[in-house]
Amino acid sequence: MKLTKFEIARILGARSLQISNGAYITIETECDSSLKIAYEEIKQGKVPLKPIRPVKA
Repeated sequence: MKLTKFEIARILGARSLQISNGAYITIETECDSSLKIAYEEIKQGKVPLKPIRPVKA
């Protein structure tokens, strides 16, 4: 599923907050910033969050 720029921004913020609060990191990285780690997870497709989209009738 391709994410829109708005979904990326929302997931990036939520995941960054989770990482800064001590959540498990799903990738191997040398970054120390939770924002950079969250962005790398999104780029690699390993972020454990998914957007909920409305169902078209």
